[in-house]
Amino acid sequence: MLTIRRVFGLVFAYPVVLLALLTAPAAARPADIDFNKVSGPKIDKLCMLIIANDDAKVLAAEKGDIDIISDITRPSDIDRLSRNPKLQMSLARGFHAFFLLLNNKAEPWNDYAVRQAAAQAIDRNNMVRTIFSGYCEPINGWLPPASPWALPDSAKDIYDRSEARRKLKSRGYSWNIAGTLVTPKGKVLEKMKLLAPLARVAPTTAELAEQIADSLRAIGFPVDVEPMDFSSMIAKLDRKEYSLAVLAWSMGRNPDSLYSFYHSSMDVEGGYNMTGTSDPQLDAALLKLRFANDRKSAEKYSAASQRILSRVMPSIPIYSRFSVSAVSRRWKNIVATDKMTADNIWTLLMAEPKDGPMRRLNMVLPEEPRNMNPFVASTAYSWQVLGLIYESLIGTNPVTLEDMPALAGSWSVRTEGRGQSAHTDLVFRILPGLKWSDGSRLTAHDVKATIDFLRSRRIPRFFDSVKDVSSVESFDDGRLIVHMRGVSYWYLDNIGGLPCMPGHVIKRIKDWQNWNPLDNSGRFGPAGLIGSGPFILDEYRPGEYVMMKKNPRYRLLRKKAEEGI
Repeated sequence: MLTIRRVFGLVFAYPVVLLALLTAPAAARPADIDFNKVSGPKIDKLCMLIIANDDAKVLAAEKGDIDIISDITRPSDIDRLSRNPKLQMSLARGFHAFFLLLNNKAEPWNDYAVRQAAAQAIDRNNMVRTIFSGYCEPINGWLPPASPWALPDSAKDIYDRSEARRKLKSRGYSWNIAGTLVTPKGKVLEKMKLLAPLARVAPTTAELAEQIADSLRAIGFPVDVEPMDFSSMIAKLDRKEYSLAVLAWSMGRNPDSLYSFYHSSMDVEGGYNMTGTSDPQLDAALLKLRFANDRKSAEKYSAASQRILSRVMPSIPIYSRFSVSAVSRRWKNIVATDKMTADNIWTLLMAEPKDGPMRRLNMVLPEEPRNMNPFVASTAYSWQVLGLIYESLIGTNPVTLEDMPALAGSWSVRTEGRGQSAHTDLVFRILPGLKWSDGSRLTAHDVKATIDFLRSRRIPRFFDSVKDVSSVESFDDGRLIVHMRGVSYWYLDNIGGLPCMPGHVIKRIKDWQNWNPLDNSGRFGPAGLIGSGPFILDEYRPGEYVMMKKNPRYRLLRKKAEEGI
């Protein structure tokens, strides 16, 4: 049975179970929780079981071997698990966005009109219906529809293969007898590879890649899908050694991420501009967005940047997926909101067994984390682990999405100077009494060491956040002052969201690119991951599990001790 629901002016067929998830009460009532007073984690052990096969995940959840499954993508799995009385489901719209990446530096994708034609050849609506059964939204915009910054027409259907062929013809392209495109110079296009993750790791993505390839072949592009290991694929994207690739982003709440993805200055190996985008008009708009000094300016240049991106079409937006997770009903204090499924840090901090003594919580890690070097780790799987070890200065309230204290108890933003000399100063006050997981004191000097290291080494994954830092001052009383070049509405989030690391670890890193924290030899840097987050890496067995244990020095456990509980 299907229920018809209208979203963004488009009609989709949504299964009844999806509507049930959308209207079901959250596992806990987040509105009743004061997230500033949460104490945890309550569990002593968190086992992240590495299970790549979707069928194996579902069976493990049904048997009770798994307590949390994240990112359930197959509609059949969602329907099956939602009918299991031992599981509670949660759904959130979220900030997921899936793109077809085009290498803008390589033919034929170095022509914006050819990229536009490719975008018009893809029937996103049909893909959503046939692959995802309506568990996602087709998009034609650069921010997910959940973002308050997305343009109103970000879900407009542009599918028109006749127009795509006309556009190619206007650029001097023709077709040979086999229907393959011939360039304006009379050369038949050579076979192009569409890079995609392995089907055993991401079956729906693999199927989607095949449908995209079919769509492009329909208008003459000779495209074949090339499945490969995800880490190998990312390495090729970093080096621009590709023609086409499919990739999903979990985007932040702010539109300044567009600068990271599409400004020409971010076209560096390891940077986020994997498409090699370079357009003067787009650069100018993104620069104004990056340095917007108030909300009104930010809204203006966010909209302008998105409109230019629709013309330049450096990559092709495909869909934004709903996040769906399943949690065992044997646990209580499970937190979920309309923006966040139950597989979140607050659940991991608050969860307790409903009956019996405290036990280990088991959750799925759908792929090997592989690289545990926080400076170069780029996959969601690596940061699913690293994000439990490291913290930032400022956190995010899961209900309001507003800033909330983390390592910094308070902060302020000041504009110093006038005219051309005007610049932003960020002043943070680090919470007193904090400690790293090894027992050493956590101070403002550690945060300064982190920022200075990221800036001086020009580390690509964090370069966009720190490249406008002019200097950093730290004081024994917990004050940290970050002096920025120019004025920007986004500086607070850029600096406040960086993962902070101990200064005594940073100074011992000899080669940040090759450092392996799991290597006890200390060849490129010290062994071990020392952070301030709620968990410590206890053991990593490739192909089996990542075992985490409670960090007894975590700041939210200290609250409990201070209150005498």
